[in-house]
Amino acid sequence: MSAVARYLLAQHLGSRRWVAPFLFLVGGVVVLYAQPPNPVLSTAGTAAAWLLPAQIWLALSFLNTQETGDRQSLVANAGPRTFALGRLLGLAVLALLASLVTLALPTLSGRFERAPQADELALILVANLVCASAGSALAALFARPILRGRAAPVLGLSACLLATIPLGLSPAVATARALDRTGAAEVPGRLAPTIAAVAAFAALALLASALLWRRRE
Repeated sequence: MSAVARYLLAQHLGSRRWVAPFLFLVGGVVVLYAQPPNPVLSTAGTAAAWLLPAQIWLALSFLNTQETGDRQSLVANAGPRTFALGRLLGLAVLALLASLVTLALPTLSGRFERAPQADELALILVANLVCASAGSALAALFARPILRGRAAPVLGLSACLLATIPLGLSPAVATARALDRTGAAEVPGRLAPTIAAVAAFAALALLASALLWRRRE
């Protein structure tokens, strides 16, 4: 991990802006698993869907941790390219951590109706990463310095989340449907189109965001 990414993550940790979105994530997962029997794949699919808005909030709080002066100083010292790369690496770390937390909470506390098998755990982690990646990419498009206010990002991201559901574009809904199966063998084929779509969207969105971060500073 680059020095800029470590610095940004440490700054975010010290700011405590992660607390509210992290509690939002954990609280949602706890509620979703509060009513047994909790079938392994279908319940995990619902939790993965919950990860999308939680990761958007977590990623946006990370990207907006720095004040304008501190951010501009970091860009001047490290360079725009290194600054953008550090942000992207920080987002990747947060997405991985959120995905692991969403998987670990019900697994370690025994909330599933039975112990998940290794292939099921792998599928759940992939599903979590799909939704977390989509959330990070979407948040990057609305973060500072692209949008500098507070109301516009919230309204824009809320509109995107709501609009994608009736349009059939929501990765959260697609992921939950893909995991709504009793057998793990059926999931990869159903999840593959969503993985491909999210990977393409995340690549384009993060590339566009990195270019805009460099230009708007």
